[in-house]
Amino acid sequence: MSKTDLAPSPSLEIVDRTCPQCGADPTNARINPYSLDPWRIRDCGTCGFVFIDQAPVYAALSTEMAWERTSKIEETRRKTMRSVSWKLSKATRFRLNILPRRKVHQLIERYAAPGNVIDLGCGAGGLLDPLPPDFTPYGIEISAELAASAQVLFAARGGAAIHGPALDGLKLFPDGFFTAASLRSYLEHESQPAEVLAALHRTLTPDGIAVVKVPNYGSMNRVVTGAKWCGFRYPDHLNYFTPESLTRMARNQGFSAAFGLTGRLPTSDNMWAVLRKL
Repeated sequence: MSKTDLAPSPSLEIVDRTCPQCGADPTNARINPYSLDPWRIRDCGTCGFVFIDQAPVYAALSTEMAWERTSKIEETRRKTMRSVSWKLSKATRFRLNILPRRKVHQLIERYAAPGNVIDLGCGAGGLLDPLPPDFTPYGIEISAELAASAQVLFAARGGAAIHGPALDGLKLFPDGFFTAASLRSYLEHESQPAEVLAALHRTLTPDGIAVVKVPNYGSMNRVVTGAKWCGFRYPDHLNYFTPESLTRMARNQGFSAAFGLTGRLPTSDNMWAVLRKL
């Protein structure tokens, strides 16, 4: 994959990022060897958090850099970089159904009281659709096309989907409006993850929970496969969490993080956590 394939277009507006964990200036941070020109991954020199130091503005994520478009570029990159393992992975997708897989709606039903539920980065809305009728689905989605699809689905159940950044969308809801939230494959994409967690904390009930799934930068597979690790997406994945850094960010914004027995296995490329208000 060449620089041209990953480089932003001349019209794409990019913003510089400080460390999303501690706010430190990244210019003194080490450039991570997994960087892929023109996107620089940094290891914060103050707290150690791993992140890309620039991000497309939110407006670009609605159209030019929308997930349904960048995912196609990413698939081509992976196919080119690791052609053998990519083909093998595609041919053996059945393996994903051998053991029971975590499902967001099941975790919400298990840990949250019935009520309003918010899905950050809700896509077309299908993630919350299996919830029973005593849960009302809401969502926030940066892609205009996907948000429109989610609105149709959620409105039929008394909820709504908001098109825009999560921070702007959460401002529209009163304190304690939600009993649960889904952040499945979302927080790694968010340029302001700590601020979003703080806003989410306000909108959850005192006993509300948030289900988080993010790639596990601390996984053994990342160490073994290096730059070919499946968790790297340029620049879609702006934040690279370990169990420790996710726990720290959650606690700084008023949450505890529980991973359970299998939520942060070093052999897994992903980790799952249930956040509760402290």
